[in-house]
Amino acid sequence: MATVEKIRKDIEKAKEKISAQQKRLRELEAQLTEEENLEIVRMVKAVRMDNKELTAFLKAYASGLITLPDGMMEAEAAAEPDDEDTEDSDHEE
Repeated sequence: MATVEKIRKDIEKAKEKISAQQKRLRELEAQLTEEENLEIVRMVKAVRMDNKELTAFLKAYASGLITLPDGMMEAEAAAEPDDEDTEDSDHEE
């Protein structure tokens, strides 16, 4: 039978693993945010609008004055490569 002390040690080990995984999750979330931000910056630079033009465009889009053509978002998503197959597996246990 498991002793109380063994159970306490197992609980402590589980807490340490949970803490490590929570830290890893925070790191991955920060990495994702950074990559998303870089992607946005690249897209903005690709359209070559100055600050005033970009601001006006975004305000018009947000207010509904302009809309994207039907199916444009789906076409963009289909054109992008799927990154799921190239995930970083260095940190998997």
